[in-house]
Amino acid sequence: MREDYVRKKVDQLLKEHNWNLYQLSKEADISYATLSNTFNRNKIPSVPILMRICEGFHITVAEFFNEGRTLLQHLPDSDQRLIADFHRLSGNDKKLVTAYMQGLLEKRNTIQKKCH
Repeated sequence: MREDYVRKKVDQLLKEHNWNLYQLSKEADISYATLSNTFNRNKIPSVPILMRICEGFHITVAEFFNEGRTLLQHLPDSDQRLIADFHRLSGNDKKLVTAYMQGLLEKRNTIQKKCH
C-alpha cells in the first residue's frame, strides 16, 4: 500500500463530508493539534488514531480501506444519497435525525398494531 493512501483517503472523506480537520477532530474526539501535526507533516497516523478517525466518519476501518465501496453500490440511488447526506451532518444533527426516524417507526408500528 502506498504511504500516501491514508492521507488521500482522509482528504477524500473530508471533502465528502464537507469538513476540515478541525471538524474531524471534534467528531473523532482527537485533539486538533494531533491531527494537524500528523497530516501536515505527512505522517501516517497510529492505529488507535486511525480507528478514532474512522469512528468520526462513522465507518469501520475495513470500509476505510475498501476502495470499491461495494456495500453502498448494492443500494438504490435514493438510499445512497440518504446515507451520503446523513454522513455530512454533524454529530448532534445525526442524533436528531436518528431520534426522528425512531419516532416515525414507533408511530407506524403503533398504527399497524391498531389496524390488526
